[in-house]
Amino acid sequence: MWGVVTLSFCLQVFTGTDPAEMIVRKVNVFATEEQIQAVREELGLDAPFLERYTDYIKGVLTGDLGTAITNRQPVIENIKDALPVTCMLVVMAMAWVIIFTVLIAAISVIRKGGIFDNVMRIICIIGICVPSFWLALILLTAFAVQIPIFSVISDGSFKSLILPSVAMAVPIICIAARVLRAAVLNELKSDYVTYARARGFSNTKIVYGEVLRNALPAAITLFAQYCAALFGTSALVESVFSIQGLGIYLMESCESMDIYGISGSILVCGVLFVLLNTLADLLSSAICPAYRRKAV
Repeated sequence: MWGVVTLSFCLQVFTGTDPAEMIVRKVNVFATEEQIQAVREELGLDAPFLERYTDYIKGVLTGDLGTAITNRQPVIENIKDALPVTCMLVVMAMAWVIIFTVLIAAISVIRKGGIFDNVMRIICIIGICVPSFWLALILLTAFAVQIPIFSVISDGSFKSLILPSVAMAVPIICIAARVLRAAVLNELKSDYVTYARARGFSNTKIVYGEVLRNALPAAITLFAQYCAALFGTSALVESVFSIQGLGIYLMESCESMDIYGISGSILVCGVLFVLLNTLADLLSSAICPAYRRKAV
């Protein structure tokens, strides 16, 4: 966590962009160096490195991520406005991922080498190669323009987030399904599976009863990593559906060189990444005791 905060601070300091000059020139293009220096002193940008670093950490601990250059509003308030819709979008996307990954992987293992397994292998290979924003455009054209089931512009409702969440979920489902399938097949080589088969248990009962639970840690870790990544990489899908989320805010901050907005957004994404991966380890330990023994 400390590393994330430090990198976020270094992003502000070493980008080569002078926030004071950008703030002043937004108001007066012909501002003098004295006016820029006055703003620089007001913001504390001329203070020593360690002093600025200490002030930044204090600000992070108190929820002060600076003031955005674009709209002169606190960055934390801008993130608070953008984060809820992105959270809802990511949660919906990960719900699709969890449901379809488990179903596809389990059926592919039970029907290994069958038609379903071979068809899903081809679909997953194609799905992994498909960019989310391109899939979002296809879904928008098909189900909002040609067949007007959904609205073109999202209004933040559950229905309006279905298409963007599906567009974000499909590539992850294709990757996670292959990973979980491989983990389950590897688990099927274990001694307890041989013992279960010797006792007459069906393949379906073995897979859903014990094997799937023991194979989940690899998929859970993958879920957590992609879930955290979606907060920062959702900009393209959000732009297609006109969703004012965290991804769009980060992209707009980059376009306007708003280093406070950029560093604040990256800090939030980094913290979420750390928290979600920690949660994934705890969940893996709770679901699969063997994973806890391996960690020890």
